[in-house]
Amino acid sequence: MNAEHFFEQIQKHFELGLPFACFSKSGKLKAYLQSDDNLNLLEDFQSSGFVFCPFTSHHSKVIFPSKYSKVLNSKLIIEESQILKNRFKIHQDDKTKHLNLVGKAINQIKYSDLKKVICSRKIKVSSEVHSLDIFKNLGLSYPEAYSYCWFHPKIGLWLGATPEQFLLIERNQLKTVALAGTIDAEKHPEPEWSEKEIEEQQMVTDFVVKALKTSTKDLVISPTETVRAGRLWHLKTLITSKVEKDKLKNIIESLHPTSAVCGLPKTLAEAFIINNETYDREYYTGFLGELNVKQEIKRNNSLKNQEQSAIKSIRTFTDLHVNLRCMKKSGDDLEIFVGGGITKDSQPEAEYEETVSKSQTLLNVL
Repeated sequence: MNAEHFFEQIQKHFELGLPFACFSKSGKLKAYLQSDDNLNLLEDFQSSGFVFCPFTSHHSKVIFPSKYSKVLNSKLIIEESQILKNRFKIHQDDKTKHLNLVGKAINQIKYSDLKKVICSRKIKVSSEVHSLDIFKNLGLSYPEAYSYCWFHPKIGLWLGATPEQFLLIERNQLKTVALAGTIDAEKHPEPEWSEKEIEEQQMVTDFVVKALKTSTKDLVISPTETVRAGRLWHLKTLITSKVEKDKLKNIIESLHPTSAVCGLPKTLAEAFIINNETYDREYYTGFLGELNVKQEIKRNNSLKNQEQSAIKSIRTFTDLHVNLRCMKKSGDDLEIFVGGGITKDSQPEAEYEETVSKSQTLLNVL
């Protein structure tokens, strides 16, 4: 299916007020178009389909079941001239409030058992760019990120371009990442990591490893590397292991929310966020993606083995991503969510500037 037809079908579905999720990565497009407007809740992690899960249990875990959805595939081949951009206007960006929040977090870390907490804020902007055009522009601007547009009439519309894999499981092989540390790549073409950022990255890695140890085996931790996501540098560690299918629920509940989006210890950090952030994160810092989806794979495409080329195998995979660098449609406006990890060595002004840099990922596509 060509990209034009792909987006025409999504637009028609959207106009009917029906749920859909479309996403892109490395130039590939895929969409789930649910056939009705039922709010299907994810009861366990044995189901198959596209899932959209919140930061806490205060909101519904939603699934677009494979059996009730039309699945579309295409490639993201769009001329940038086709994307309409308009100026945006920032309505709400309370710097003082965020500085106070970070200061309170630093103080609690110094005088309690809290070691790290993620402090976030939202920026309200207005823009006339159509939601699907924003999604197209996200895919074009950040081809290696996981860009998405998700809609359900009973929940709302969300968009994002996340750099962070939550879980990738193919057969019994699990991959995840520990991602932390942020440096503006445009200001610092050659990043130099501070002790604070290296320590923060190690905390995230240790948390992931501890969470996986009880439900997986053969853990392998790769050397930490510097990676670029849009205009930002991050520290990234790849972690792999082997997993049994019936352990998926335990793994997800142990990992989510990770220390990269919540903090350490998890219970103390989550309590601080709920009690001190001045808004409800909803699905920001939750996770989304395909769960237990079957895909047909040709075993051999060689012309010399034409008989075998017709033989196909079915693989089941789970591909979930942390809902970072995201925004929510709120009436005629957009709410952009940004945050950063706070430790004992954090500086409030620097933490605020980090959220400004992160906001550019989304502001640049408006």
